Amino acid sequence: MAFLQVDYKSKAMGRKVHFNVFLPMDVDPAADPRGPWPTLYLLHGIFGDCSSWVTSSCVQRYADERKLCVVMPDGENGFYLDHPDYMNNYAAYIGQELVEATRAMFPLSPRREDTWIGGLSMGGYGALRTGLKYADTFGGITAFSSALILDDIQNRTGGNPLQNDAYNRAMFGDTDHLLGTDLDPLHLARERKAAGKPLPEIYLSCGEQDFLLQANRAFEQALTEAGIAHTWRTTPGGHTWEFWEQEIRHVILEWMPGRQGSERTRPEDHRLDF
Repeated sequence: MAFLQVDYKSKAMGRKVHFNVFLPMDVDPAADPRGPWPTLYLLHGIFGDCSSWVTSSCVQRYADERKLCVVMPDGENGFYLDHPDYMNNYAAYIGQELVEATRAMFPLSPRREDTWIGGLSMGGYGALRTGLKYADTFGGITAFSSALILDDIQNRTGGNPLQNDAYNRAMFGDTDHLLGTDLDPLHLARERKAAGKPLPEIYLSCGEQDFLLQANRAFEQALTEAGIAHTWRTTPGGHTWEFWEQEIRHVILEWMPGRQGSERTRPEDHRLDF
């Protein structure tokens, strides 16, 4: 397994960007019966950067065992949204340009079912929103402790940026009218289902002691009511790396294998409350 640090000039971002990559190297992808490597684009949380998963988890070990390429971009504190006035088009960069660029750089599978996006907290929201906005590209979404704050964004007060009205308006625009827009992952999922288009496989998890548990449960229930297939898992844990380490291991080693191209199942078939 190689660890690569890559810089290149992004058109979407209008500047040089940086991302990290774990790339399988001990087997020739051309000789591997599975073909080019499946890929997980893995997003960090607020205050993090492209090194967060590298330094705080064992994702390299799990990716090596799975022969999975993991691409970890920088999202800064931008919620993985497009802000064209500031040339910070994170969604277009990660959801489209980065996929194309990494496929040109490395022997990655071009198949939708081999292309996944995941993240934690802010990156969990980013994975859901980007994965659903670019659902023709991503066959799977894994979202841990997702910052699904749109429902009560105006009621948040305090010192945390997620509780700061000025920050939220800078990120999301008019916070009076967010639900039902393309910033709303639930709206994107419902819209795609109504159009009869295939949805990505969706894996959601949140710790039982996490302050975002209620929001994640509400999102999960809304998916169930909309008939949108997904996996939901809760275990003891907070908004911590101990929980996210557990989840990334579970997803890569136990949940992802064999799911490429799998038959879709009913939402209730994958409720894992334990």
